[in-house]
Amino acid sequence: MTDSVLLLEEFFAPAEMAALWAYAMGREADFVASEVIGAADQARHDTDFRRSRVLFDIAGIYPLVSDRVMSVLPHVLGRLGLEPFDIRELELQITASNDSDWFKAHHDSGHGVVSSRQLTFVYYCHREPRPFTGGQLKMYGDVNDADGPEAQRGALTITPKQNSIVFFPSHYLHEVLPTECASRRFADSRLTYNGWFHR
Repeated sequence: MTDSVLLLEEFFAPAEMAALWAYAMGREADFVASEVIGAADQARHDTDFRRSRVLFDIAGIYPLVSDRVMSVLPHVLGRLGLEPFDIRELELQITASNDSDWFKAHHDSGHGVVSSRQLTFVYYCHREPRPFTGGQLKMYGDVNDADGPEAQRGALTITPKQNSIVFFPSHYLHEVLPTECASRRFADSRLTYNGWFHR
């Protein structure tokens, strides 16, 4: 599993990281309850499966993130052993996970609008010292059942680390473990920039 997930630390310069965090903080009122894409591409609120808040309209910060991840893409693909592919779209959103938020085991690719997702990344950008606990990214790999013996044997748990980014194939099963945030303040959330390269 460790060969199929790539973690890069100190991904942005300190001033860029501060700008990314400040951008999210300035848009708190625009975050909405997260949704799950189901059959027939129907987005639905399912708080038994996923709880968090998401910001979709991030045009003001998109160039900074997209330019940086595009610059490391050849390196990332090489390290993950993936073939280069033509990129149709780079999808990006910001997710804020606060007290008792989570995202159960899922794949980022599948049918319909998400079928062309090839590569996922999660960039961590939060206050220091980290004002929350939990929220680990748990990777199961190229399996369909998180409870199966193969998934459990190969599971990899990644703790959110400031200014780090994780890349992995979008079809890999993964989950976000429950976050605990005693203050429940938005500024103390587990904040991530989540992105997907579409073929």
